[in-house]
Amino acid sequence: MNSTDDELLQSVAELYGYLDPAPDDLADGVLARLAVQDLESEFELFTLVQPVDVGAGTRQGDEPETSATVALEFAGSTYRVLVRIGDSDDGGRRLDGWVVPALPLRIFLGPPGDELAHTRQSAYADREGRFEFPDAVTGEVRLWLLPQGQNDEPAAPPFVTPPFLV
Repeated sequence: MNSTDDELLQSVAELYGYLDPAPDDLADGVLARLAVQDLESEFELFTLVQPVDVGAGTRQGDEPETSATVALEFAGSTYRVLVRIGDSDDGGRRLDGWVVPALPLRIFLGPPGDELAHTRQSAYADREGRFEFPDAVTGEVRLWLLPQGQNDEPAAPPFVTPPFLV
């Protein structure tokens, strides 16, 4: 009896299926892992979401308490970024941020997609790593941190946060 290659391979597959069957959830587990593979790196960066009590430390009535003020922290191998998002004086939204280590950085704030790159706002981090967007764009945004190294010093890598809401 002469077997074709396909028949021989089918026989080997059946033998392995009988002697060492794959776990029942193998295909689903692989698909789930592939689906979250890109998200996993973003969740490593997005480490803290915490409401901030803006009334703490102030006299009652000085500043209205709002649950719309939050602090977010993003961490990567090169930078840690803390942002505080709250209401601005004119009724919009304000974003204050701090970068560690403090380096000369230009920071962009705007929608995640490249098609709306022209709507991004920009600011510079000061000597302490502080930056601000007093009238921040609202909705789903990202921060782009671009090092502004001098000619003779090596530039640190750029950093982009996962999307978050302002």
